[in-house]
Amino acid sequence: MPDVQMDYDLMEDMARLFRDGGQMLEDLMRHMENVAGRLEDGALMGKGGDAMADAIRQRLNSRLAALQDKFNELGMDVYGALVDLRDGDTEAASRFKG
Repeated sequence: MPDVQMDYDLMEDMARLFRDGGQMLEDLMRHMENVAGRLEDGALMGKGGDAMADAIRQRLNSRLAALQDKFNELGMDVYGALVDLRDGDTEAASRFKG
């Protein structure tokens, strides 16, 4: 079985990328909520405006929230794997030191 090599810096970058992506999605949801509010405040009145605001809140933001949850989960998973691998490497190396 071949040796497994990990680039811990790249794993940290990947975990950070997922966390940053989750934050960007949160920012996007907040901006879209502002758009929905503006539509309701008169930017697009009537059934069309109501339907658009509802679509933003009910469909778009709910899907963005699910994606944000997945990004956060993946960030934690990658970071957890990083910690486990580092701990394993440290423990294995300590067994070879006299």
